[in-house]
Amino acid sequence: MQISGNIHQLRIDFSINITQEIKIPRFVNILIIFGDKITLIDTGVKESEKIIFGYIVENGRKISDIGTVILSHSHPDHIGSAERIREITGCRILSHYAEKDWIEDITIQNRERPVPGFFSLVNKGVKIDDYLSDNQELIFGKDLTAKIIHSPGHSAGSLNILFKEDKVLFTADSIPLKNDIPNYDNYAELMKSLRIIRSENRFNTLLTSWTEPLINRADIDKILDEGEEYMKKIDATVREFYGPGKEEYPANCKKTIEKLGLASFLVNPLVNRAFLSHFN
Repeated sequence: MQISGNIHQLRIDFSINITQEIKIPRFVNILIIFGDKITLIDTGVKESEKIIFGYIVENGRKISDIGTVILSHSHPDHIGSAERIREITGCRILSHYAEKDWIEDITIQNRERPVPGFFSLVNKGVKIDDYLSDNQELIFGKDLTAKIIHSPGHSAGSLNILFKEDKVLFTADSIPLKNDIPNYDNYAELMKSLRIIRSENRFNTLLTSWTEPLINRADIDKILDEGEEYMKKIDATVREFYGPGKEEYPANCKKTIEKLGLASFLVNPLVNRAFLSHFN
């Protein structure tokens, strides 16, 4: 899907294998920037390179035109195809330094953040060639520049990207989805990043990893409002069942999930990790 002159959004469908019987359908959006060279923003789950390459060829460019991959953060549905794409094209891999260990050594990520079906989503790490920092500007071609916005919370090194001339903001997973999986590293930092997104006035189109493009300010405000209210609801519930002298995992996680009205399979170490971050 073409968003503006050079910015395209591509949806990649996949599923999370909770158990052999339970598979949760998901999708992730990546961006393809058709500049002097091609830049990918995220790479989807493993084997997504087939979809990505097909889209590039359909739009009259060559796979060899891929020069850079920017990873918005380290989670498997964003880095799954990065190593394979670099192997085929020789492109450079860029990300925030705080994501280094989890991108380069996925066994560390799986140990510290055990996502169900982790290795069905990503099976190889990839070496980062250079690191991106807050307020850094990137030039993709004539009248095609972007500003990096460090937006921690969902993960320590999460990046948002503002395409200046096109007035497009890509927030990856920084905005929580109402009633979705509680999936973040630091509650307080996530709330701060939401406030920064809300205060940003240099964009007309909002792109995320999990929505259609939003071009109406009322729709943008709605998704921010819902995400913020959902996080506040989680915080109040977590504090009811977590803390000194209260039952520990999995009992406190189960009670929190039940009161939030979420699916029982979300009583797992990944969600418990997010809940514990409310006390950081």
